[in-house]
Amino acid sequence: MQRQKDNLNRVSYPPTHTVSDMRKRSFSRKINVLAMTAINVPMALLQEVKDDRLEQSLVAMSVAIKCFSPSSTYIFVNERKFRRDFQMGYTKSKKLLDSIFKGHPLFEVKQLADGRTVFVARSFKRLYGYWMTLRTGETSLAMSVAKMDCRSRGNIRIAEIEKEIQLLLFLTNINAKTRADELQAKGLPLTGSSSHAARTVLSVNYLAKATSRSARTVVRRSRSAREQGIISVTPHPLVRCCNNLLHDDLHPCPSGLIPIGLFGFTRQCNDYQLLSWDWRRRFQHIIYRHKGRMTFNIYVSKDKPLSQTDLHAMYD
Repeated sequence: MQRQKDNLNRVSYPPTHTVSDMRKRSFSRKINVLAMTAINVPMALLQEVKDDRLEQSLVAMSVAIKCFSPSSTYIFVNERKFRRDFQMGYTKSKKLLDSIFKGHPLFEVKQLADGRTVFVARSFKRLYGYWMTLRTGETSLAMSVAKMDCRSRGNIRIAEIEKEIQLLLFLTNINAKTRADELQAKGLPLTGSSSHAARTVLSVNYLAKATSRSARTVVRRSRSAREQGIISVTPHPLVRCCNNLLHDDLHPCPSGLIPIGLFGFTRQCNDYQLLSWDWRRRFQHIIYRHKGRMTFNIYVSKDKPLSQTDLHAMYD
């Protein structure tokens, strides 16, 4: 680790200048950013499966196989070993195996020459990537993704991957809203998904519909994410807007009010904020041939330390 740090901070100076001379000048250096150990899962795929528990488990299985082997392959020996390798119960393993053997599009089943069966988790990039034209006129494959943790063998649990999928579906709405608000605050034009996110009100009912879960589940997930330090939640106070909920026995006041005694109250929806750049960087639009994403130069002077803005630019 110390050797890696030394390599990051090492700068090669031209022989015609002394070190003291160079310290007085601004210089450019290339920062070696260690790649995040993650699986790039298309957001389009997560949105497709949010209403179907089995399909969501199959996405989790695909991610699990990619974690299990760098070549995205798994040699199937028997159902018992399959359950043990991915730490799941009999019922779930049977449902997953039935779908895989029937030819689910996320997987390919191959027979080796020695008779063994191999599951191949197909490339998300090939299935969900799309071609776009860069400013230079070149074309590049692109994909909007959520980055999921790449687990080590022996630590792969399908249930935990499913929970992470649900958490990312919840957080992507908060992230989109935050980015749209930042663009709006800078006076930049909003188009497409940013325009939609800027108009979105992150109510409990909206988040429940966006994640295909109940309102109670959204409240529990929000509380859990706050306790883990992933998000902050800012509640707003109650505002009294009705002094008598019942005009008479036959004509109640309009619905949507929060009743406390005979008074009716309203309250603005909570404000949510992702607390860490690490979580914000989990949601990316990847352009695979974009030079700025493959190499990034940062100009550093002795009076200006490396800022979070600079670090964010390397990932965003």
